[in-house]
Formats: sequence, C-alpha cells, structure tokens
Amino acid sequence: MIKKFSHISIFLLLLVSANASYGQWALQSGPIEHQIKRGIQQTYNMDYAQADITFDSVIAADPSHPSGYFFKAMVNFWRAITNTDNTGYDEAYRRMLDEAIIRADKLLEANEYDLAGLFYKGASLGMRARIFAIRPNWTDAVGLLLGDAKDGVRYLNMLEEVIPSNGDILFGRGLYNFYVEAIKQDNPSLSSIISFFAEGNKRAGLQMLELAGERAYYSKTEAQYELMKIYYLYEKNYHASYKYAKILASQYPNNSNFLHYLGFNQVSLGMLPQYDSTYRVMLSRARARKEGYTIKQAREAMYFIGQAQLANRNGNLDSAMYYLYNSNLLSRKITPNEVTWWIPKSELQVGMAYDLRGDRKNALMMYDRVLSMKDISGTHAEASRYKQNPYKR
Repeated sequence: MIKKFSHISIFLLLLVSANASYGQWALQSGPIEHQIKRGIQQTYNMDYAQADITFDSVIAADPSHPSGYFFKAMVNFWRAITNTDNTGYDEAYRRMLDEAIIRADKLLEANEYDLAGLFYKGASLGMRARIFAIRPNWTDAVGLLLGDAKDGVRYLNMLEEVIPSNGDILFGRGLYNFYVEAIKQDNPSLSSIISFFAEGNKRAGLQMLELAGERAYYSKTEAQYELMKIYYLYEKNYHASYKYAKILASQYPNNSNFLHYLGFNQVSLGMLPQYDSTYRVMLSRARARKEGYTIKQAREAMYFIGQAQLANRNGNLDSAMYYLYNSNLLSRKITPNEVTWWIPKSELQVGMAYDLRGDRKNALMMYDRVLSMKDISGTHAEASRYKQNPYKR
C-alpha cells in the first residue's frame, strides 16, 4: 500500500534570471532554456537516460551555474521514487546538490540577492531533505526540518522580497507549512521539540499549494504531484486526489508513479472498470521492463486486476485467482521475511474466489491462513465473517 511520505521538501522546479521585472520567472536564455525545459519533460516522463544527457549539456554550456547540477539531482530523485529499494543513485544525488550549493554560494558572494543564487541555495537545501520522503528516517528528518528545510525557507523569504506573490515561491512555502504540522501529527512525541523551532499551518499550506498548482510556471507539476499525494494520504479526499492524478497521468503517460495514484484513487472511489484498465497498462509495462516499472508495479497491478475480476459479476474467477496468486508470489519474493499488506489481502480474496466457485473446503483453508497472519487492514474480521457465511457477490 501507499505509505505516507512525511517530509519537508523545499523543491521548486524553476530557474531564475537576473531580470525581476517579468510577471513570471525567466529561464536562462536561448538554447540552455530549451534544454532545461526538455530535460524536465524527459524526467517526468521517465526518460531518465536522455534527461541525464540533456542536463549534462546544460552543465557543459555553463559549468559555473548551479542549474544543471540541481536538475541532475532531480533526475535521480525521480529514479528513487519509482524504485525505493535501489540506493545506487543516492551518492550522485547528494553530490549534484552539493555542487549546486557551491555554485549558488559563489553567486551570493557576489550579490546576496542574486535571484539564481537565492533560488538554488534554498531549493538544493530542501532537496537534500527530500530523499527522506522515500527513505524515512525520523531522526534525520527532524534534524533536516530544523536545519536544511528551515534554511531553505529563509532563502525563499529573501527571494520573495525581490519577487513578491510568485506562484513558484508559494510551492515551497506551502510544502513547509503543511509538512511541519504533518510530521508533528505523525510523531506526537516529537511535536513539542518541533514546535519550539518551527511552526506551520496545514490549511494555509494547502491553499498555497493549490495556488501553486494553478499559477506556478515551473513548479506547477511538482505542486500538483504533492497535492495528489496529500489529498490521498493525509486528507483522504480521493476526489481531489483523483483530479490531479488524471491531469498528471494524461500529461506524462509513462510515469509509473502518476499511474500508481491514478489506480489507487480509482480503487478508493469504486471505479472498477477504470482501475482494471489502468492496472492492465501498468502490468504490460512492468512485463516489458520499461523504465520506472519494476516487480513492485507488477505486484500491485496483478492484485488489483484480480480484485476487479473478483468484484465484477461478469468477471472470470479463474483469471481473478491467477492474478491474485501471482501477486502473492511476487509479494513473498519482494519481502521474503515479512508479511506485508499484499499477502493477507490477496489470500483473503483467493478464499473469496473459492467460495464463489463453491469450493468451501479451500475457501476455509485460505481464511484460516489469513487468521494465522498478523491482522492487516481488518483482514481478520473479514476472514472470520466469511468463515461463518460464505462470500457472495
């Protein structure tokens, strides 16, 4: 299942020029601007190898500017989002951010209000914290909250003095306001410590993110991505989350993370034909081993295709059992020493499929297997209920 990615990330996908008179931010001019825009699109569409080449060309064009290093770090962050077990890019991720900070510092030494320097210093500090969104470590996350993230906001404040009411700045402010409070709620024992150093406001944070999702020029996609996650994980507002999932999956059809949230929202909203279709696309891509589609995406897709077949009165029970069984096998391969959400849930549904086939003996065997595991998401109550009364559609 989706886990809450409690984190503080001041991550604005924008570049700034020295001209503050524009209503929107101005990218570096000419061919570099074109390359950056193209690299961002490649990253969101999970064409990582090509995005690396694109940002390498940005670095080669101006090695003293922080932009290329910052965006190369972004590529590695998105690699990590879709394959959280692969830490092979973490070192390069941190190294690129350090390079961006070094170059931003040089810009700020020459002019403390240099727009590119302010942005990249603040954004890179926030990006260093963002890795804990996918590799949660509360000790480090709180330290970063009170250190890097807070410093990042300080640079945003300075930036806002020069360019007030900018949609891209609202993104960073919104994230900080929302997640300061989210971390406190997730970890009550840390609340008093965090409150001593940092204060946020979830409602204000959401409003800022909504505005960024509408107005921001370069961070619009990131704002919509965060809103999609927040509404699903924290607010339980699946209609709002689904709105953003549809937008993102439509704009970047190859992005497995956007497809993941699209499917989860469709499941949560009971959109059976839609999520059956969404997960068949995901499974096809996982089988083809496309970038960003791993054994985890295959497991997820098989589970929900099987669930859709089971729930559909016209669904094929043999097909349902095939997908649920294989989802279970993949789960045991992914976490051989741990009973995760997918294992009891898939075995419960296999039992339900046996009931629909009239095979009560095997149905009871599956329910007993579920009851022998730890109780996850109410699986014990469901298994006990179906032991008393066979499952029916």
